[in-house]
Amino acid sequence: MILGATATGKSALALRLAEILGTEIISADSMAVYKNFNIGTAKPSVQELQRVKHHLIDILEPDERFSVVEFVQLASELITEINSRGKIPIVAGGTGLYIQALLEGYNFSATSKSQSKFFSDTGELRYDALVIGLTAERAELYRRINERTKKMFDAGLVSEVQKLLESGVSPNAQAMLGIGYKETVEYLRGDLSLDEAVSKVSQATRNFAKRQLTWYRRMNYIRFFNVNSNFFKGDF
Repeated sequence: MILGATATGKSALALRLAEILGTEIISADSMAVYKNFNIGTAKPSVQELQRVKHHLIDILEPDERFSVVEFVQLASELITEINSRGKIPIVAGGTGLYIQALLEGYNFSATSKSQSKFFSDTGELRYDALVIGLTAERAELYRRINERTKKMFDAGLVSEVQKLLESGVSPNAQAMLGIGYKETVEYLRGDLSLDEAVSKVSQATRNFAKRQLTWYRRMNYIRFFNVNSNFFKGDF
């Protein structure tokens, strides 16, 4: 399993390892499940999806809801199915709750409507898994986040959001509330200048990265690797 803060290169590492091992990737990203939300979610490209089979990407419409409960159910079924073919899947993503719930075998209660209350951990790992965490010094992480944000806008994030809105996607849809999308909606409404939108997305992403790192600290079985180390020089 591969996790880490935003912009640390999780997808690139997962792709390379999957190719080397001849296996498949299960996405643990709460935004990648939505169809047509590509640039702002840093979703794998068409070429990357052709190189390695990915699961739990583009499975929902923008107005559908997705939670840790659905993720654990679907990911567990996929792991069992992929294992039955003699392969060990790579679970990769930045949604720490998803991976922790899957690994630790959270028990879900169907009677509670509050996601924060309807799971409890068993205290033991459900899978015999190597959990790799990618990390970077704060200054380097923020540089990567700022660079990625700029690349997203340069790649056409505004056009992507405009097309989604024109196709009938509500600005209040769960998918549209993700970082990058809600700020772009504000720009399109005239509430922000483009520079302000880019800055706001960068700041929100940096704050999100802080929350990710805080979450990962509770998972003491993660083996962390610094993305600036010699191990990651080159293609990663």
